[in-house]
Amino acid sequence: MTNKWSKASLGLVLGMSVALVGCSSDKGAPEVSGKPEGSVPSNMNVSGFPIAKEKLTLNIAGFKPPSGKDLNDYKLFQDIEATTNLHINWNLTPGSSWTEKKNLLFAGGELPDAFYAHGILSEDTDIVKYGSQGILIPLENLIEKYAPNVKKLLQDNPTYKKQLTAPDGHIYSLPTIDESYSRTKSTMFINKKWLDQLKLPMPTTTDELYKTLKAFKENDLGGNSKKDQIPLSFLQNWNSDVNSFFGAFGRIDRDVHKAGNNHLAVENDKVIYTAVQPEYRAAIEYFNKLFAEGLADPESFTQDGKVLTAKESKGLVGVVFDWNPANQDYVSLPPLKGPNGKDPVWAEYANGILLRGSFAITNKNQHPEATIRWIDYTYDPKISMQMSRGVIGGDSLKERSDGKYDAIALPQGANSEDFMKVPPTAYSVWALTKAVSDMVVPPSPSQIRSKVDVDNLYGKYLVDNAFPKTYFTAEESDQISRYLTDIDAYVSKMYAKWMLTGGIDKEWDDYVKKLNDMGMDKMVKIYQQVYDRYKTTK
Repeated sequence: MTNKWSKASLGLVLGMSVALVGCSSDKGAPEVSGKPEGSVPSNMNVSGFPIAKEKLTLNIAGFKPPSGKDLNDYKLFQDIEATTNLHINWNLTPGSSWTEKKNLLFAGGELPDAFYAHGILSEDTDIVKYGSQGILIPLENLIEKYAPNVKKLLQDNPTYKKQLTAPDGHIYSLPTIDESYSRTKSTMFINKKWLDQLKLPMPTTTDELYKTLKAFKENDLGGNSKKDQIPLSFLQNWNSDVNSFFGAFGRIDRDVHKAGNNHLAVENDKVIYTAVQPEYRAAIEYFNKLFAEGLADPESFTQDGKVLTAKESKGLVGVVFDWNPANQDYVSLPPLKGPNGKDPVWAEYANGILLRGSFAITNKNQHPEATIRWIDYTYDPKISMQMSRGVIGGDSLKERSDGKYDAIALPQGANSEDFMKVPPTAYSVWALTKAVSDMVVPPSPSQIRSKVDVDNLYGKYLVDNAFPKTYFTAEESDQISRYLTDIDAYVSKMYAKWMLTGGIDKEWDDYVKKLNDMGMDKMVKIYQQVYDRYKTTK
């Protein structure tokens, strides 16, 4: 896929009706820049363009693109200035230096009027901390009065408001949105060439998969008399979703590698710690059987993506968990039924569409009304489309007679930044909703399987029972971190040990007891408290 979240920022928005957006005035929102409630700045048009009657300059902090260019060097930002009559004085910092720079700014340096970039402020700490201190101002009243594009996002997506609302009921930041994001992470693929060679059907159950893997191991599928083929392999990193396979045994596990899910699931509004459930144990026992019999790759816990890709490209693996293997011998293997006969399921990667902390206004800003109008303009469908897909009339987007736009494939060897005429997507803020995404017609499909094809095949199996994206109070974060680090380290250690060398049957009871002694039950209660608050957010 293209234009996905930057791993450096490496995952939105508001919700409910217009009436609900403006409810924060009942919660004691501080006055904005000292102006009386309801007043309109004399230099600002409340609607229409330009936003500022006379040129207005804002100081905004952002990320410096790899090119080293100022954002004002890009045509789209020049066009935005011409439309809004707001000039942005960009204070840009390389991502590698940003944390130090940010800490200095908040510690007493000269704060900008706003922060702007893909996840420029930490979801977990900055937004709640500096919002509660009054350094970042509440945005809900400004959105109600001056931000029609954001208001529409709120109306169309009620969940987004829950995800953006801090524990004190205020919204302190706006997100980057990507509703075109893949619904799955890694999924299962099987070597169709090997299946055909052995005249085997596609496995549909865990027992059938075991038999298929044994057949892969016991036959000379490489034709070199070595039987060096690898029946099954995977990665253990942020993109890994091996634990979705656990759903075949009755309960999906969402492990610590996937965006901090920390083995949490929500079932019937109850928070569950999956790594102590019997279904988790049954899945571990199944994998240990595969490793013990040489059916699973012992390098799965240590190899990187390049190593796995090399194995795939040579056709050495029978079944692989991956994003989308380039080798077309591999076809999607749908989720499997387990020994209990329950319907197959797989984890939906729901958190991918929203990245909080992409835009916030500070208490130093003397023009918050104009600023919210400026950022709202970037949420306009055509502006968001250009931010994420390329400038209309440039090389990458061509307007069609039906009102849509043809996306031109990046030529081989071309620089995507120069080709799209906008900075890399992590350096700007936009809302690529499904409606906006549908405005762009991708290049003619090739013979290469797309991730969309994978998602479509897995779609009917997907379940979203992940702990929701929500904010924690500082106290809740401190309490959870007191338990989480040691608990996760211990669970990860035993997970790998049991898969590779076994012993779960003898050690399980002591393992569960030790986790409770480490505070697992207390940690889950805090998560339940946070979830209950999330559910009641309006």
